[in-house]
Amino acid sequence: MLFNAIFFLAASSLGPLGVNARAVTNAPRTLNERGITTSVYRPTAIKRSSTIATTDKVTTLKKRGVRYNKRSAAYALGKITDAAITGTYANGSSSILTSLELGEEFATPITIGTQTFEVIVDTGSSDTWVVEAGFECIDFETGKTTTESECAFGTTYSTDSTFVQTADENFSIEYGDGESLTGIIGTETVTLAGVEVTGQTIALVNSAAWEGDGTTSGLTGLAYAALTSAYKGTDPSDDSTQVEYSPIIETLVNGDLKSEPLFSLAILRDVSGDAGYLALGGVPPISFTQDFTSTPILVTSISGYPDAYDFYTINIDEVVLNGNSVSGSGGSDIQYIVDSGTTLNYFPTSVANAINKAFSPAATYSEEDGVYVVSCTATAPTLAITIGGTSFTINPLDMILDAGDGTCISGIDEGDAPYILGDTFQKNVVTVFDVGAVELSFAPNEDYSSNDTY
Repeated sequence: MLFNAIFFLAASSLGPLGVNARAVTNAPRTLNERGITTSVYRPTAIKRSSTIATTDKVTTLKKRGVRYNKRSAAYALGKITDAAITGTYANGSSSILTSLELGEEFATPITIGTQTFEVIVDTGSSDTWVVEAGFECIDFETGKTTTESECAFGTTYSTDSTFVQTADENFSIEYGDGESLTGIIGTETVTLAGVEVTGQTIALVNSAAWEGDGTTSGLTGLAYAALTSAYKGTDPSDDSTQVEYSPIIETLVNGDLKSEPLFSLAILRDVSGDAGYLALGGVPPISFTQDFTSTPILVTSISGYPDAYDFYTINIDEVVLNGNSVSGSGGSDIQYIVDSGTTLNYFPTSVANAINKAFSPAATYSEEDGVYVVSCTATAPTLAITIGGTSFTINPLDMILDAGDGTCISGIDEGDAPYILGDTFQKNVVTVFDVGAVELSFAPNEDYSSNDTY
């Protein structure tokens, strides 16, 4: 299997990473305090760099408004404060950030057999699953069965005759916020972005503790086989023996795509309408200069979440602020997760402080909210991220974010390593995930029409 070769022959683990950040009274516990460890390794490439070209295998992404994304790198690494999550301070008063969204969820259509659903797109996990008609909804607090509506899924899947259940296997996954799913494993034809994948292994969820959005019916993961959640036997409480299978991105690379082994994301800054595009085998047909810069993919593995999560990760050369390199912002010993599910960019504390001080007037750090608050009419500094010798400028529109009721926050935050390039960065580039060559490639896309007013 292609990704077995990549990820089980991959080299060294670098062990837990850590950089001291400011102590804040409402900040989440550190990774060590939460029993979470991170390690970074370099996968082994099995193919030369792919030719990047425009493709018609494209699907639109729709943004799902969420206060925080439970599957984002920022959430997994504990970079979001309780106040930002709940909207309430420890003393019971309301946060000033009334409509803050510190995580983005993107959904896209997928067809399973003959039925089409909206599913969440997730680059940090590997399973493709959909909820089955007649599923059991479990109440978070009591652990007892409740009405299906409490789980707030979209349309449920009615099993087609073409679905073939896999004998003596079950599906079981738990997310870090307590959401959990169990079900059955089987194969079915899946169509994503116009590409039909025959015999794709998927999961049908028949029991769920879930906080849905009323629209999405499942999730499609674009990570690797090591993270799939099929287990030996029919008892979902026994996850002692993983049965690894080919997730959809691996199946595509191994033949169904019949194209270059890559996918790409173009995240847009529009506050309404399409939120971006997912393209298979190339890049979407949008207007941008296809001048790509490539850098090796590293993988940050997060354990103890309670299930492992892997995130695409890179090294950057430096952060450039008003034309000057910011010390301690890049290099081979500093890793940045590239995560479309995270709203902000998270830098080392000294770097974040320097950038936020450069706003006019300066942004100030809110210990209770864990963000830098800035005037909605402030002037943002000139900021760029240099990767592989190329600097990618961040549009000022992505530097000042509306948090509700006339309050704005900076698109730059601070936290422990590993750091994150979220949508503050990704709305300014087209990102190509070349899974064959194990490279991430970026092309500038910072200036385009949008309905973002900040």
